[in-house]
Amino acid sequence: MTNIKMMKVKHPAVLQLRGNYEVYLERVLCVINNYECWVDRRKEGVDIYFSDVNDARKVLSKIKKLGEVSIKMSTKYAGLRRGRVRVFFVYSLKF
Repeated sequence: MTNIKMMKVKHPAVLQLRGNYEVYLERVLCVINNYECWVDRRKEGVDIYFSDVNDARKVLSKIKKLGEVSIKMSTKYAGLRRGRVRVFFVYSLKF
């Protein structure tokens, strides 16, 4: 019997903070402090990039507890890695 090892492909993700995010920004930055991510300030708002979507989902669940927020999710094709499809997840949060 052949021992097959599953290849784990990380899917990148971005959390886009829009609307009245300034009120929550300091608390959001405290939440993401424990995760590997980078923050990009844009004229539309703040983008937080994660190398793994699972980290982004954990942060997203903590942000939901901070206050009233509406969330929209979309995906984009990000190419192939190790012969598997790689997807880029985009979460848009409007405060």
